[in-house]
Amino acid sequence: MSENYKVLFVGPYPPPYAGPEISMKYLLESPLTKRFDVSFLNTNFRKSNAKKGNIDIFLVGAFFSFVARLMWMLATRRPSLVYSFVTATRLGWLGRDIWCIAISRLFGRKVVLHMRGGHFKINYDASGRLAKGIIRGACSFVSCGIVQAKGLRNQFEGLIPEERIVVIHNAVDCDQYAMHNPADYDRNMVLFMGHLSPSKGYCDLLKVIPDVVRACPDVVFHFAGTKIKKETNVKQNQLTGEQIFFEDPEDCFERYIKGRCEKNYVYHGIADENAKLELLRKCNFFVLPSYSEGFSMAVLEALSMGKPIVTTPVGALGEVIRHEVHGLLCRPGDLVALKNNILIMLNNAALREQISIENKEYVRQNFTIEVISQKLGDCFASLLIGEGK
Repeated sequence: MSENYKVLFVGPYPPPYAGPEISMKYLLESPLTKRFDVSFLNTNFRKSNAKKGNIDIFLVGAFFSFVARLMWMLATRRPSLVYSFVTATRLGWLGRDIWCIAISRLFGRKVVLHMRGGHFKINYDASGRLAKGIIRGACSFVSCGIVQAKGLRNQFEGLIPEERIVVIHNAVDCDQYAMHNPADYDRNMVLFMGHLSPSKGYCDLLKVIPDVVRACPDVVFHFAGTKIKKETNVKQNQLTGEQIFFEDPEDCFERYIKGRCEKNYVYHGIADENAKLELLRKCNFFVLPSYSEGFSMAVLEALSMGKPIVTTPVGALGEVIRHEVHGLLCRPGDLVALKNNILIMLNNAALREQISIENKEYVRQNFTIEVISQKLGDCFASLLIGEGK
């Protein structure tokens, strides 16, 4: 039954099919739309992940379009609360997020921010005094900040009071991401899905493939996602704060794969939903040796299908993925541990089966759309009670 409160959702919608876009799509199709009177403002004007973060004439036009559409929806829809996905980048905050907060508060609306990354605190600390002051001032008007894991509460440290920071995990469509025939997979197929960039550990994975192939000649590493040659957002190791050593992914391919392991490497390009489902169902296990994450949707989708995970304890992954329970963990940049974890997963069928059973049940208890939308709706209701309808 609807609670009749009006809530304006502000954020990106597919395409592209990246984590924030998929999460917003899930929420707009969730029971939240029956519980509240939801309207939506799509902030996505880039149709390719490779173009995100570029400063150009389209970005300037998108800013003025966003401001005009936001003011129009606030005036015509008259929501009681504005729920906005916020970025982890300085450009995103100064170019959109602070304006969303300021304009929404000017219209007298409560504001809830949902942080969609794990490297905002690093970017904020590296900002100048003026930028920090502007962001801090904007956050003083925020009613609630949502993060994707307990370990990410520090993203709003010094900006939003501790008691107003809420932890809500990502959701996944467990019916869509289900393994209907658990035995129908390729035992030699290892899947990486996400930006093919140094910050996602793509280059690290290329470096260990030759050693893995020497031990398991039939293994084939499959890659799906956007090739990112220039990283504009993530520049530090989330665990240590150290600068990531950026290598050209194409140079790494030439050095470690071409002429040596090409038959063990397959690039699928950017996968749409159907292609992504097929790749996840066919793979033996999923690998993402990332240096920084909020809460990887690709990892969550793989978990839902019961796939074992080889990843790093960054962002939400450090508390969601338990070592030897849901997968195997190693620190970002530890190539020896990454190689060993991949070999263990390739050679230990009993461990894979044990993890697979655990992961499917784990996701259905904790990360369904129904579970997560209930938590988010309760957060909204706690802020809106007493305001009238």
